[in-house]
Parts: sequence; C-alpha cells; structure tokens
Amino acid sequence: MANSMLTGSINLTDIPREMIKTVMCRDGKERSFLNIAIIARKQAQTFGNRTYTHFVSCAPKKEERRDGVNYIIGDLETKTFPQQGQQPIQPTQPKQAPNPRGVNNP
Repeated sequence: MANSMLTGSINLTDIPREMIKTVMCRDGKERSFLNIAIIARKQAQTFGNRTYTHFVSCAPKKEERRDGVNYIIGDLETKTFPQQGQQPIQPTQPKQAPNPRGVNNP
C-alpha cells in the first residue's frame, strides 16, 4: 500500500487581514493564527503539469462572509509514494527490447 500527502502553496498576500486572529498565549507571548480548512475538489483542476485535488480556504462562518472577498488561499496536489521499506513501483519491462535494425545480434 502506498502513502500519500498533500503538497502545495498558500498565497500569503491574499489572506484577508480580518481572518488573522491575534491572541495572548499562556507563555505571555502574542501570536497570530489563521484558521484554515483543506477541502477536496469535486473535480480536479490541472494547470500545466500539476493536478490540484484539494484547496485551502480560510473562510469564516457563512454569516460572517463578505461579498467579493476571496477566501481560497491555496491549491494542493496529492503525491503518492511507497511505504518505507518497499521498493518503488516500476513499470513492466519487456524481456528483450526489439532490435531497431531487425538484425539478430549474438
């Protein structure tokens, strides 16, 4: 069985500033947080050689959303890789490749 992970980028410049919450933490330091959701796309979107299967949203509750504000801040693609200790899946190779000249070589 293969493992998978989501990879991608988040556009930090387009995050609506009102979505970033600043709180005082127990250690006395003030920190900023952004609540996000990772959502599977109903249909994957392909741009160039990448196919995005999920997107990142920082949308607030429906009643707090504003018209004209884009809350989608990133796209993610699914990457699959073998589990540790397993050999990568190799394509099937023919037993002998055909000779391009049609001549049998010893």
